[in-house]
Amino acid sequence: MLGLNPPNGVVFNYYLKEITDSSKLSIELMDKNKKIIKTFSTSSKDNKIEIGKGMNQFEWDMNYPVAEKVDGLILWNGFVGGPKAAPGNYSAKFKSGKDSMEIPFIILPDPNYKTSQAEYEEQFNHLITIRDKSSEIMKAIKNIREVRQQMNDFSERVGKEDLPKEVKEQIDTVNKQIKEIEEALHQTKAKSGQDVLNFPIKLDDKLSSIYNAAAAGQSGLSRQSKDAYAELVVQIDEQLNKLKKIMSEDVAKLNKLIHEKTLPVIGVKKEVKE
Repeated sequence: MLGLNPPNGVVFNYYLKEITDSSKLSIELMDKNKKIIKTFSTSSKDNKIEIGKGMNQFEWDMNYPVAEKVDGLILWNGFVGGPKAAPGNYSAKFKSGKDSMEIPFIILPDPNYKTSQAEYEEQFNHLITIRDKSSEIMKAIKNIREVRQQMNDFSERVGKEDLPKEVKEQIDTVNKQIKEIEEALHQTKAKSGQDVLNFPIKLDDKLSSIYNAAAAGQSGLSRQSKDAYAELVVQIDEQLNKLKKIMSEDVAKLNKLIHEKTLPVIGVKKEVKE
């Protein structure tokens, strides 16, 4: 006879007296400052929960949301995940119709380790910082590809032979600049898992490596992890700042040229504006 592994997280048991096809429930997990960590609900796509009449059980694995991803990217060290909540005070808010209830709870440290609360929090804050920086990189790559696609579509609509010389030259300039940034942020030659063995990993993959190392173990944060991130983030921000400048100046110049020729402009997402 096979046994079941014990739950690996925080378990909530709750009772629903009546359930209909239109019944809805949401569960908000919050930190000690009442900041929402994650929301699970019956209508959610990614964090969906199932409910039934009578007793129900919900388990939170204590993980924070993962970093943003770009479909199709090949990374040797994988995408950056979401760190596990540090020991401390939390709360969960259950909402069903007009009814709601907030339940406080405490995540306790593993008694097998002598890690202090300060060390847990330092490790968690470091991992959240890396996660957010990884999301910045992913958003930058998405924006680069979107702007490039818009410029390509624009050139095809107008016809490359019919493009005014100044417009074509500016498109070429922007394309060259964002290509250099994308190649610094990500190994664009990697099209399969084997390729990351043949071509050097770039900034996004290096950041994932630091995250994985910092997230391992229960002994607090190592100095090597902090030093490695401090060195890498300078290189990352250099590329991200270059991209912001291109989007705010070079793409704006392109749109001005296009406007003067009464042609449709190139759109820029808000994330890359100053």
